[in-house]
Amino acid sequence: MHIGWLLTMIPDVVWAALLASGLTLLGVLLSNKSNRTQLLDKLAHDSREKDKDRLNTLRKDVYLNASEEMAKANSYLGKIPQLDLAKENVGDGLSAFFGASAKLQLVSEPKTAELASDLTTRYGEILLKLLAKASPIHRLKSNIRIAGDFYDQNQAEVARILAEMKHLNESGQPDSVRFAALQRSIGQAQQNAKYFAEERSKAFDAHNLALRDYTVGLLEEVRSIGPLQLRLAAAIRGELSLATDLNEYEARLQANLDRMDKAIRDSLRKFEED
Repeated sequence: MHIGWLLTMIPDVVWAALLASGLTLLGVLLSNKSNRTQLLDKLAHDSREKDKDRLNTLRKDVYLNASEEMAKANSYLGKIPQLDLAKENVGDGLSAFFGASAKLQLVSEPKTAELASDLTTRYGEILLKLLAKASPIHRLKSNIRIAGDFYDQNQAEVARILAEMKHLNESGQPDSVRFAALQRSIGQAQQNAKYFAEERSKAFDAHNLALRDYTVGLLEEVRSIGPLQLRLAAAIRGELSLATDLNEYEARLQANLDRMDKAIRDSLRKFEED
């Protein structure tokens, strides 16, 4: 029998059932495919969101630490004249900031990393400049200490000789030769004490001038680095999805720098007048 003729013998209701079953199966397949696609998309989205959350959490910790170390770095630059270079490595004061900056560059966006790198380089340059300005201060501090030690030694010698002269006078046994020798010794000790007192005074005056020069130079460097710090802070806030008005930040920075400049210069002027 011909297959085509056999197919024509199948009732329409059977064909309808087969068609309905086929359409249902096709619908199930399409639905499963759609559900699978949606599930894969959701899993991929959830994975991206989790990665983003982990990165944001990591960035938050790194950025907050970098901001804190940046503030410490500025403070450290002002302490350089007071450091004892015989006991401290002056570069250690910025090591924490350099480490925080390296971490920041590792997890931040390219533009933020570039700003952090520029800021790190500028801090290195500023450190070298300020070290040159601080060198006379440290040398003069040493001169002040040495002159002060010799002054104290000669003052102690004067006190010792005076005690011997008093003892000789009160002994009831005059000794003109010994008394004359004591007079010569006390005269020399007094002369030496006066000389070292004057040397210490000169060193103090020079130290104060060098410290003033350092303070003015520090203020200029802080001004020069301020805009770069501001741009880095704005970039960090942007990555943390925090609202940032760069113009407002710049205006506030300028106002704060002007206030700081006036306060420091007024203090230096008053110090010089006193």
